[in-house]
Amino acid sequence: MKGLIGKKIGMTQVFNDEGNLVPVTVIDVNTCLVVGKRTPEKDQYSAVTVGFGAIREKILNKPQLGFFKKASATPRRHLREFRVTAEEAAGFNVGDAIKADMFAKGELVDVTGITKGRGFSGVMRRWSFKGSQTKTHGTHEYQRHPGAIGQRKTPGRTYPNKKMPGHYGVERVTTQNLTVVDVDVEKGLVLVKGAVAGHNDGIVIVRPSIKVAMRAQHKAAK
Repeated sequence: MKGLIGKKIGMTQVFNDEGNLVPVTVIDVNTCLVVGKRTPEKDQYSAVTVGFGAIREKILNKPQLGFFKKASATPRRHLREFRVTAEEAAGFNVGDAIKADMFAKGELVDVTGITKGRGFSGVMRRWSFKGSQTKTHGTHEYQRHPGAIGQRKTPGRTYPNKKMPGHYGVERVTTQNLTVVDVDVEKGLVLVKGAVAGHNDGIVIVRPSIKVAMRAQHKAAK
C-alpha cells in the first residue's frame, strides 16, 4: 500500500462541483521524498522509505546521518516505510520527490494520526459512561464514579482492559474511506472530506483505502 506522509494544516470548507458546502481537512505533503528502497533480493520484501519535513544535519546523530549519506538522500525529519510490489518499487528512485498527484480527486483514502491528548479523565468523559441517576440519602458523591470493578473473592482480581479513569487521548487512530475533495499539486496540498485524528501541525499518514483494495482482490478472485 503506497502512501504519503503529511502535516495536518487544519480544517476549512469548500464548494464541490454540485455547489454543496463540504468540510475538508487540509494536509500538506509538499516535502515528501524517497530516501530508501527495500528489495526482495536484499531484504526479502519490497518497500519504499518516504521522508517528510526538512531537518538540519547537525540535529541528527551519526547513525541517522550515515543512513541518509549512504543513500545519497536529503535528510528528512519523519520516515515511514510503505509496502509496494516489486514492479511499483521499480518506478521509484532514491531522491525522487513524491507529489500530491499520487491521489486523484474523488479517490477514497485512509488517514492515520495521533489523537489530541486530554490528560487524566474520568469514566464519563473517557468512556462515555452514563453516570448514576440516583440522588438518595444513601448515595454520596457517586454520580460520576465508575462503580464496582471486581468480582469479589472469585477471581479476586480486576480483569485486564477494564474501563476505568486514566490517560485519555494520544492514541493512533485511522479514519477510513475519506473522499479526496481536491488536490493542489503546486502547493502540495490534499483536501479530504471530514475530520482526521490529531491537532493542527500534527503528522498524518495518507494511504489508499484498504477496504477498496480488498474488495477489488475479492472480486478478482471470483
